Amino acid sequence: MTQVFSILLFLVSSLSAYLISISSVSSFTPQIIALVSLIFIFLSLFKKYFSLHLITLIIGLVVFYTDGLNSPFFFLIYFLLFTVAFQNPPSVTLSLSLGLIILLGQSLNSLQSLIPLGSLLLITPLSWFIGKQYLDKNKTDTDFSISETNVLLWLSLKFKTGICQIIDNCSELLSTPLQPTQKDKIKYIKDSAKSLLNSSEKLKAEVDQQSDDED
Repeated sequence: MTQVFSILLFLVSSLSAYLISISSVSSFTPQIIALVSLIFIFLSLFKKYFSLHLITLIIGLVVFYTDGLNSPFFFLIYFLLFTVAFQNPPSVTLSLSLGLIILLGQSLNSLQSLIPLGSLLLITPLSWFIGKQYLDKNKTDTDFSISETNVLLWLSLKFKTGICQIIDNCSELLSTPLQPTQKDKIKYIKDSAKSLLNSSEKLKAEVDQQSDDED
């Protein structure tokens, strides 16, 4: 549901920028850009909220106001798509790209303006692919973090508790009268358990260090 809502917001932002550029209020586009920019700055500084939807609206207003496909600021569309791709599911990026292609296609009036439209068609699957790879990496990192947490919990709780119980039981047995061979075997078990306990502590420290280095 959140993904669908995000797609709708991006499409509404793009469509709003296009409609403003062809409406009677198009002459006030610089003032509208300034107003939206102030809202974006306010949200970023005081609410700690970075709105890509407002960025989409601002870039859309700039590009459509300066003649769409022939705009000298058309390159901002590329930066927008890649930024969206790095922070949203691929379907969101693809939807925004297709929406922009349709809207920008309305300003297609020459062979020269066909070049930026064609480049947008080519860059759309690229941004989609990069976004997918980025999300896959995030999922892998999350899965690794969960696995790391499970390992540390197992080492700290179950394994350490079990080994300590073995060591304590061996110590109790060694304090009772036993045959020499029995004592040797129990002492060997106790020493092995201590060795495993020390190894687990070293492993836990290494995992913690690796996690800190990655952060």
